[in-house]
Amino acid sequence: MGATYRVIGVQVITVILASSAAYFWLGSSIAMAALFGGAVAVANALFLVWCMRIGVRRLGQDARQELAWLVRFSFERFLMVALFIVAGLGWLKLMPVPLLIGFVLGQLTLVVSTIFSGIEK
Repeated sequence: MGATYRVIGVQVITVILASSAAYFWLGSSIAMAALFGGAVAVANALFLVWCMRIGVRRLGQDARQELAWLVRFSFERFLMVALFIVAGLGWLKLMPVPLLIGFVLGQLTLVVSTIFSGIEK
C-alpha cells in the first residue's frame, strides 16, 4: 500500500498548496471553503483505501456477493461525500464554488497521480 499512500500524500499537498494560494490571493473565506472541499476529497480517498483493504480480505466470495458489496461500498462513498458537502454548505456556511473547486481539484489530483504512479495491487 506504499504507492497508495504516496498518491494520497500528493493529494494532501496539492490541496494545502492550492488553499494557501487562495488564502494569499483571494482571502480566508475562499481558502477555507477550498480547503474543506479538498479535505472531503482526501476523506473519500482514505475511505476508498480502507474499503480496498477490506475487499482483499474478502477473497473467495461468489460473484453476486462481490457485486452486492461493490454496490454498497460505492453508495457509502457517495453518501459520505454528499453529507460532507451538504455540511460544508449548510452547517458551516462555506462558499459553494470554492468548496466544489477544492473537491474537484482533490479528486483530479487523485486520478492523475494514480495514473502516473500506477495502480498498486
